[in-house]
This record gives sequence, C-alpha cells and structure tokens, in this order.
Amino acid sequence: MKKILISSLLLMSSLSYSSLENSAVESSMNITATIIKPLTVQSNGPLDFGNILPATTSHAYSSFTVKGEENANVKISFENLSSDGASFTVPLYNSNNSDSFNITFNCTAPNSPGNFLNHTNNVVTLTNNGEIALSIAATAQPRRDQTPGQYTGEFTMRATYE
Repeated sequence: MKKILISSLLLMSSLSYSSLENSAVESSMNITATIIKPLTVQSNGPLDFGNILPATTSHAYSSFTVKGEENANVKISFENLSSDGASFTVPLYNSNNSDSFNITFNCTAPNSPGNFLNHTNNVVTLTNNGEIALSIAATAQPRRDQTPGQYTGEFTMRATYE
C-alpha cells in the first residue's frame, strides 16, 4: 500500500511540473539606438575691450557657435558664474593678481534680442543646418582708482543636449 501511495504522489508531482512548464509564456523586446552628432562649442573671438581709462564704460562683443544634430534642443550654461537673471559676472585680474574688476555680459540667440539666456531660460534650438550662433555683449567699468596694467579673465560656455 505504501508503494502505491508513493508512486501515486510521484506521478501527480511530475504531472504538476510538466503542466507548469507547458504554461510558460515568452515575449521579445526590440532594441533600437540612434547615434546623433556630438555637440561642439567654438568661441568666435575674444571679448577685447582695448584700452580703457579708469571710471569709464567700455563695451565688447563676440559670439559662440554651437553645432550638433539638426533641430535639436540644447541647454546652455556658463560654468561657475553668478547671474543677476539677465547678465553674468566675470572677474578680470591684473598680471600679478593685486587688483581686479568685474565685467558683465549677456547672451542672446539670433532673432531674440532682449531675450537673455540665463539659469532658467537656457534652452536654444539648433537650425536645420544643426548650428546656432549665440551673441555675447559685455560691459567693463573699471574703478576710478584702478591699477594700470593688462587685465585678463575667462569664462566657459557649456552646451548639452536637452
């Protein structure tokens, strides 16, 4: 009787497993990837204020060109710069770092004068050719007691796909 009971249990177990295996389902997942053009950012020249007298205001202009995928949205930022919402501030230092003054600049996209790029308004759309030139307009106003000499500074524009 024990042998019959054990044999019956084994038979029911194997039927159970076999019916579970036959109830398995499958599904496939497609995989896609699109390779896009890498972004490049190029300065189109320095902001050169030329010779400035103390306590006077001077202006300089330049631009950056961003290139990448056609019609793509690109986020623009300026590394480690403070902003008042419309303008960014960059320090300039004389050759021995004993004196400095700040310049301010703003950045606009073509056909958007007065629409300044900043920390919250920072996305531009590349053209059908995959590029955009961003205008930089800067103002320098050294102090009345500014030490004479050459002053230099630098800032970096970063572009990332949105």
